[in-house]
Amino acid sequence: MTTIEATASVDQATLDALREGVAGVLAEQSGSTAVHAFIDGKNTLDRELWSQAASLGWLGCGIPEQYGGLGLGCHGLAILHTELGRQAAPGPYIPTLSAAQVIAEHGAEAVRTAWLPRIASGEISAAVPTNPDAAALTRSGSGVSGTLRCLGAPDAAFVLAPAGDTWVIVELAGAEVNAVPMWDRTRQVIDIRMQNAKPAAFLENSETLIQAMALAVAADSCGAARSVTDRTIAYMKTREQFGQPIAGFQALKHRAADLATKLAVMDETLAHAVHRTATNEPDADIWASLAKAEVTEAFVFIATDCVQLHGGVGFTWDYDPQIFLKRARLNEVLVMPNPALRDRAAAGLAAATRAGHSALELGL
Repeated sequence: MTTIEATASVDQATLDALREGVAGVLAEQSGSTAVHAFIDGKNTLDRELWSQAASLGWLGCGIPEQYGGLGLGCHGLAILHTELGRQAAPGPYIPTLSAAQVIAEHGAEAVRTAWLPRIASGEISAAVPTNPDAAALTRSGSGVSGTLRCLGAPDAAFVLAPAGDTWVIVELAGAEVNAVPMWDRTRQVIDIRMQNAKPAAFLENSETLIQAMALAVAADSCGAARSVTDRTIAYMKTREQFGQPIAGFQALKHRAADLATKLAVMDETLAHAVHRTATNEPDADIWASLAKAEVTEAFVFIATDCVQLHGGVGFTWDYDPQIFLKRARLNEVLVMPNPALRDRAAAGLAAATRAGHSALELGL
């Protein structure tokens, strides 16, 4: 896998240690058997992992140290989301950690102090709109009203959402929250309805949430795609037909090589987007949008092919490919539709060109 290079403020040894630690815990706690049992309602893996993630500091990866976090920025977050995707780990990590990034970057000091330590400690989780660009609350006086479809757990403490020309944090204690049946049972989607709710905080209008979610979803997809590929190749080495493992068939070798090529492109695309974001480059939003669009579509292709490479059992409940395919399909529709993200990237490049910047200056 491509190593995401560290910025000057986060050394590579720290990131390597984070990756090793997260991967080791998840491999032990969120293996195939545990995930299948969770989907079947036989354990509470999501809560157990959340508690462990909090105790190990994972939930503070992107949160500055003065608010109880590790201060590892988007490099640390990319590693965490990649490893969570690799094991199809359940839990509200994408919405909570993306909301934390927005608060850290755009919240007033009082807002950061009130919310970030509670997120880092695992005391609370957050919900965010599944499509932040298309969902909004309406403001009336000092209250906000509306219905939002969000990524997050039913017991989320707050939702971060746009409302007019600003963003608001609204506590969900008095709101109507209903779980939405979802094909990907490793994540939860909820409908939130509120009437004249009083925001707990206001943040400046920003597109940070879209960028943070795009990188998180792309990282999750990279880890998951590599995992389902590795599991499929391992299966092909043991599945025999005509007296020999199917991994030895030339046609299937070519398909496995195609998957490896796609994985390499996915890793490089994510690494570049994360690097541009970490160094606050002017084209960071362009690359985050492209990374989410390209990586999630490649994940869908890989997961679909892995189902087929498993033969008839690939479609069955007892095998892993269907878990990853469902995760891929949800990742594909989160944040924004992929054509809209490509349009967003194109608009960003056009704006830079009109401002007199060249593609070379933007590092494209």
